[in-house]
Amino acid sequence: MKELKIIAIPNLPIFKKGDDVAQIISGTSKNSGILIDENDIVVIAQKIVSKAEGALVNLKDVTPTDEAKKLSEKTGRSPEICQVYIDQSSKILGTKGRMVITEHKIGFICTGAGVDSSNLANKDENMVSLLPKDPDRSAREIRDGIYQETGKRVAVIINDSFGKPDREGSYGIAIGIAGISVLETQKKHDLFGNESNNKIALIDELAAAASILMGQSDEKQPVILIKGAEFTIDESADIRKILIPQ
Repeated sequence: MKELKIIAIPNLPIFKKGDDVAQIISGTSKNSGILIDENDIVVIAQKIVSKAEGALVNLKDVTPTDEAKKLSEKTGRSPEICQVYIDQSSKILGTKGRMVITEHKIGFICTGAGVDSSNLANKDENMVSLLPKDPDRSAREIRDGIYQETGKRVAVIINDSFGKPDREGSYGIAIGIAGISVLETQKKHDLFGNESNNKIALIDELAAAASILMGQSDEKQPVILIKGAEFTIDESADIRKILIPQ
């Protein structure tokens, strides 16, 4: 019988700029009695990577352009946050009420360019987080760090909660990967013997599963260990291979 284990690593600190994410994950998991094994998958919330890398903006330091002011008038969002959306995007694709639909510079289609204000500081400090500048590179560095700390070669997925213009709510999605193929190609047969060729976005399925344990509020579970998942190792994994240009 196949079994998949999804484990939240407990007792992690609040991450800050300059923290060694791999070292903290490896040390905390060991101290908690959770062993990281070969071919485990470590799913890491974008927020802690962005904080460790200093990918943060204080809205008090943002000077809105005329474009940002127009976007603010249209959506009811502050001119400063609209300016950050513009700065982080290659395109503003449209609006829907207060929703700003963007194509991030990396290529992700999402709302608000992945900019987020939760779990950073008190609201009156006006801090927002950005997506890591190069999430794949971040994932590779963390993967290499975990190997140095544990001697185990794992896969790493950096995930985030994205909103989409075609549906309500947000869900977990992979934004950076290391050591795992961007797609799983399956050539099998269905229950009736018909040939079935599928391309599965396993990285997104795993990212979404991890998000259930991570939560969105005060759970303090930003790192999830997944054991028992079958995946294809890819030493040159690139999240951009899964993106379809708009």
